[in-house]
Amino acid sequence: MKALIGLAAAAIVALTAGGIKAALPGARTGPEPSDGTTTQVRVTAVVDGDTIRVETLGGRQLGRVRILGIDAPEVAHPLEPAECYAEDATRLLEQLAPVGSTVDLVTDTQPNRDRYDRLLRYVDRSTNTGDVDVASAPLASGAARRYEVGPALAREESYSTAVDDAQGARRGLWGSC
Repeated sequence: MKALIGLAAAAIVALTAGGIKAALPGARTGPEPSDGTTTQVRVTAVVDGDTIRVETLGGRQLGRVRILGIDAPEVAHPLEPAECYAEDATRLLEQLAPVGSTVDLVTDTQPNRDRYDRLLRYVDRSTNTGDVDVASAPLASGAARRYEVGPALAREESYSTAVDDAQGARRGLWGSC
């Protein structure tokens, strides 16, 4: 056991000495961003209806981003089937933030990361017709519910209105599930 711990410590020292940053899960790797800070990134994958993977424009992987304010139905996992409307929600997010597209990650009053170590951010995308808040369309179409946790979001009012309208009109999961 001591040998295994020694090897792990040596590996961390070697990685950090070589310029690769290694951090223990949950450890801070830099200052927390302030509210409203925007970072431009490239989408590398759409995981499900409320999570994407991103990298810097220089190609450094940043990992998963949980889109603030929405909770899409869960896709299938090894021990669980997909929830109702999960595939529709994922397809919508693939259209709103396609792989290879450039998006803006915007901070809010929420913690920097969630319990699954995903970045918590708004995702905005510029298109030919203007800027798009990626969370708004799933809420308005009924592909996602509001996700309420921690302090109120800056975009809370518009998100609540979008969900209320979708629910009242029985759009998306509100009419199918």
